[in-house]
Amino acid sequence: MKEHGLRFVIAGVLAGLFLLSGGLVFAQEKGPPPEAIKNAYQQILSGADKNGDGKLSMEECISISKNKSKIEKDCKYWDANSDGYITEEEYVKQARKIMK
Repeated sequence: MKEHGLRFVIAGVLAGLFLLSGGLVFAQEKGPPPEAIKNAYQQILSGADKNGDGKLSMEECISISKNKSKIEKDCKYWDANSDGYITEEEYVKQARKIMK
């Protein structure tokens, strides 16, 4: 899993949510509901948030993959305000962009 990067993880989680919901979520709006995206973020945090502060630092994000150059680019995407941390709010915002 680490080698595939954060975008791959997200795509898989979101695709799984779509399949589990039978596509009904998408009939109401584009993409999964924010609660589903937040759950995906919490799953990532559970394995990567080493200091338990509830957000991913760039170092924590980069540590989830062996492909450092690709994951660094992906982590920068998720850090929407470029402050060095990926928060749940940023994660939801960026995931919604991908699903449009």
